[in-house]
Parts: sequence; structure tokens; C-alpha cells
Amino acid sequence: MRGSIEVVPPKKLVGLSFSGTFPALVAEMPKVWESFLQRQGEIPFVIQPSICYDVSQENHAYQWYTEYVVTEVERFEEIPPGMIGITLPERTYARFTHTGPMEQVQQTYRQAFQWLGDEGYRIDETALRMERYDERYIPARHPRERAENAYDIFIPIL
Repeated sequence: MRGSIEVVPPKKLVGLSFSGTFPALVAEMPKVWESFLQRQGEIPFVIQPSICYDVSQENHAYQWYTEYVVTEVERFEEIPPGMIGITLPERTYARFTHTGPMEQVQQTYRQAFQWLGDEGYRIDETALRMERYDERYIPARHPRERAENAYDIFIPIL
């Protein structure tokens, strides 16, 4: 697996979030995705309605994780009740594409981290990671086991 290096411009994102331990995250994120997809139409000023992001903030020291299920907006003028707005600064990422059933995604991440190490890149552990979803695969909409599932993984690098 090869990655590509991309500078992603700043993004304004609006959606839902969940924080908890990793087991709680695994249990709750499908519900967060379902809720987000049901409420996505409430979000004004969306740039591309067919694109969603799962943005991850990981605190390994405390084993605490925050996930944001969001879409990109032009501005934060009106954030629907119960939703949040976050801004991601411009950042350099290594981009990879996972293709296949979701049960294989950990293998994709292992290969991505291996490639980064082999190529001499350092991961920015303080920055947020992103997964970009589009018509190829949307959690809670498409079956996890579909062979044609595909989405993009953005790992922040220094």
C-alpha cells in the first residue's frame, strides 16, 4: 500500500460528537452515525452534502477518545441544537484508501503506518485524524461487509 502526501486546507465542520473509552466508542459510534445521517439535513451552508468526515481525537495517556461525525460547511452562522462546530487548520496528511469490508480496516491502518515508517514520515500525534466518506461507503447506510466499500484515511504527519 502506498500513500500520497497532501496539504489539506482549513475546514469548518459541523455535526455530532461522542467521547469515551475505546470499547464505548465501538458500541456507540454506529448510533452516532445513524443520528447524524437523520439530522444532516438540518445543517445549513453545507459545501458537499454527499461527503462526511469522521474526525478522531485520541488521548492515549488516558485511553480516552473523541470522534466527530461531521460535514464541511462554508460558515458557522447557524449550528443546529445538540451539534458542534469545529475548525481544522491547514495540515499535511498522508492519505490512504481503505477498500473492502470494514472488518479489514485495521489491516489497512497497519499497512499505512508501516508505509509511513518505511518512508521516514513521522505521525503528528497531537493532530486530529480524518476519515472521508462519500458515495463509496457511508457508515450506518451501507453494509459493513460489502467488498466494494471504500473511504479515504488522512493521517497527520510532521
